[in-house]
Amino acid sequence: NSLAAPCVLGAPEGCEAMAVQVGARSGTPALGAYKGAFNAIGRLFNACSTGWQPQPGLDAPDAMMMEGQAGGERQLVLPDLADGPYFIIAMQLGPGDLARSDCVCRWTRELNRSTGGPWWALGRRAFHGLELDGDTVFDPADDDTRRTSRGTGRRLVRWAWKSRYLRFAAEVKMFRSPFTGFEITSVQQADEIAYSRCKLRSDILEASSNDGVYIEVEVLANPDNVSLAVVDFEAGGCSSVTFSPDTGAVIRERKIREAPRKVAGTYIQPLSTITSGQGFEGAMGLFLKGGRLAFFRRHIERAADGSTSSGSWETTGFVTDLSWAEGRRLTPCLAFRDVGDYNLRMTRITSEAPIELKPAALAHEESLWRSLDWYAGENDAPNGADM
Repeated sequence: NSLAAPCVLGAPEGCEAMAVQVGARSGTPALGAYKGAFNAIGRLFNACSTGWQPQPGLDAPDAMMMEGQAGGERQLVLPDLADGPYFIIAMQLGPGDLARSDCVCRWTRELNRSTGGPWWALGRRAFHGLELDGDTVFDPADDDTRRTSRGTGRRLVRWAWKSRYLRFAAEVKMFRSPFTGFEITSVQQADEIAYSRCKLRSDILEASSNDGVYIEVEVLANPDNVSLAVVDFEAGGCSSVTFSPDTGAVIRERKIREAPRKVAGTYIQPLSTITSGQGFEGAMGLFLKGGRLAFFRRHIERAADGSTSSGSWETTGFVTDLSWAEGRRLTPCLAFRDVGDYNLRMTRITSEAPIELKPAALAHEESLWRSLDWYAGENDAPNGADM
């Protein structure tokens, strides 16, 4: 049967092998403790995938139980494993293998999508510290800002965790209107800002010093100038931090007044300028961890014959803290200086930076930052996020 092949636990031998691995990770003798249970789950998966049918009038678990009792001994069935080895095994699976196990039978599908189950756990790991525009964090129970106005209780909602995982996986890399999808190929007006559909929840990330979020954007075509920024506009703020990948500078800005526009700013240049008259191409990223921001770049150089060569990753280090920001939600965005045919795509959102970061004191050394105030009409306004 075609259902047997995709399931990594389709045979008792496969279950025992995974039990050994689980025991090795946890330091417990998983195989010895759960050998009967692993055999039972393997038999049930085989039964589901080979067309086993229960006796008329009986549920599959009841029929399996009665079949085991024919020899005078009750056999374990899948519902018996819901709080034990099944979750231990399923929690090790990625989204592809977990989706395949959904196809085995009704019981695996129900267990996988339950609260506290594999799809729930997978989503909380993959999207920790991220909020989707128009929604909230992956598990709304983790969001203290959604408490009811009449008390501290939360509404009890049964979530479809697999569907929610697939939605987050598809949409966190997308840009908001007027752009669609995760790729930008054309900019129609100068000083355009492309806001990400995902927001960084600084309060959730700061709760644990070990949790971070890394966002990477690939720049394949850049006719003018594009920068990577993060803004605090969601909470009514008027500040931003912008990284210019071609100059290697980081700019902090805050709008003082709207008309005539005045912006107070400071900047620092941790990395050297790498382009002269050409738009930056390659990859750029930002990393938020422990209330501090770092930026990254990897430059691609084009030779006269059209060939390309990719450099190594460079980083500003943790260049600033979040004392400039208002609220708990920060929005990543791309700032374009001029119109043109671009080709940029958001390629990666993970919990780890591409290279190791060493501790830096720049976030607390204000003497290293230089003043950069400007007024409306000035030609040398910095290429930061639109105030």
